[in-house]
Amino acid sequence: MSLPSNLFETSQLEIQRLIVDRVQEGPHLDFKRDLPQTWDQSTKHEFLADVTAFANASGGDIIYGVDENSAVEAAAICPLVFASVDQEVRRLQDFILNLAEPRLPGVQVHPVAVTEGATTGYVLIIRIPQSWAAPHRVKTNQHIFVREGLRKRPLDVPELRAFFLRTESQAQRVRDFRTDRLAKVLTGDTPTLLKNGPKLVVHAIPTQAALGLVQIDPVPYSRGTSYLPRIAQRSGVAATLNFDGAYAAMSRSKERTDGYTQLFRQGYFEAVWVLPPYPDLTESFLADVAYEDYINRFLGQVRGELDRHGLRYDMAVFLSLLGADQVVFSGPSEYGRGGPPMLHRFDRHSLILPEVLIPAEVMPGRGMRPAYDLMCQSAGMERSVNYGPDGEWKADR
Repeated sequence: MSLPSNLFETSQLEIQRLIVDRVQEGPHLDFKRDLPQTWDQSTKHEFLADVTAFANASGGDIIYGVDENSAVEAAAICPLVFASVDQEVRRLQDFILNLAEPRLPGVQVHPVAVTEGATTGYVLIIRIPQSWAAPHRVKTNQHIFVREGLRKRPLDVPELRAFFLRTESQAQRVRDFRTDRLAKVLTGDTPTLLKNGPKLVVHAIPTQAALGLVQIDPVPYSRGTSYLPRIAQRSGVAATLNFDGAYAAMSRSKERTDGYTQLFRQGYFEAVWVLPPYPDLTESFLADVAYEDYINRFLGQVRGELDRHGLRYDMAVFLSLLGADQVVFSGPSEYGRGGPPMLHRFDRHSLILPEVLIPAEVMPGRGMRPAYDLMCQSAGMERSVNYGPDGEWKADR
């Protein structure tokens, strides 16, 4: 028995089942009765060593608040009592964010409310996915750990060398995939004939897919029992099967379409949108609020498909604008709400933005902020204005 694939659906019932089923610790599961009473350099190091060891191996869950017996089986719930559970979660998230190098993508910290006898408290679950950015080292002592069986251990020099070669090849394979796909879009080698004009391209690569752990059957999409999300269009259409997987075209005019979404069998998503022409101008049009909203919705729908296939939400997103020098970028009016938009232009033909890693617990709008800010700066603006003081995407203009 394992915890739900969607960690946030975990309740006390699932924790109790671990005990009833006598689930053992293993390569993907670690039980700990208590959190450290004090967080000094030593306890921080031990915590990050455990977390990075899972990330450097094949991922897993660390469960605080569950005691184990001599056979390393889940034996009892021991509720953790906090003055503020939110503060404790933020503390652990801060350690994970700042004390591992490179940063750990996709780690989730989730408190589960539990009651055992007269004690009410929490079980804290830390879910660590296998990382495609590994190996990760602990900043407190620069060591690199890996989970092996029931324990963690440091890697030796030959293992480190092999690890770096393997993980760099994985990351490079994803970058090469994007480069190859952009070349195909530029040359018209696409699953459906596209209209002429600049193109916004989004590649969403789930972490598990980047590691080669995914194989999706595209047939249900061709039957209309599942639908592929498309940028700027909400209604679903049955997809067409092809060698790569399945694609869903956008609206069509004279045998040419406004774009498409291609689902690759290995779990990659590619969305292409041909930008509409700007009224009374020869250039195409990209509105700062609308395109961000379209991408946020698209990525949210991609997560819906990942959930349907039992996959984690964490992903790398690559944003590209091909033919950028033919685009009018519409920003906020200098006269405030209701005034005419400010028009900006890009100074190069193609904008190939670096990847953005969006953890599972972060909403797409928040996670995409570095890409949206860079897009705005490429057009001469300081940043995207569609964010509130809390850092969440909020288009209220």
